[in-house]
Amino acid sequence: MPRDIIRQACSVLFAPGQVVEVRALGRRGITSGYFDQFDLLADRADGLDRGGEYDGVYVTLNPVNSALLSRRTNRIEGKLGSRDATTSDRDITRRCWLPVDLDPVRPSGISSPNFSEHRA
Repeated sequence: MPRDIIRQACSVLFAPGQVVEVRALGRRGITSGYFDQFDLLADRADGLDRGGEYDGVYVTLNPVNSALLSRRTNRIEGKLGSRDATTSDRDITRRCWLPVDLDPVRPSGISSPNFSEHRA
């Protein structure tokens, strides 16, 4: 996803100065960082996405405790171990967004097709 689009999404989703965790999951484990500077967040998230090493790059939508910024201040750290902390439910300071994930019932590993291409 281009950096400009990520930055624009940050301006809609997050309040200025809000602390946000970026987390990437992949074959090499978990990568994470905490950001209050959204230009840096956009740059680092775009780099993680373009690298091709990760299955997904995610952000915390709801504000996290600002003290978490000291874990990895405006930087990404890779290959986190089981003792390296990331955001937990207790770290969310309030709810601004309620994400809902709706999926059709289908076997595991089957993505949603473009049904218009499969109709007879």
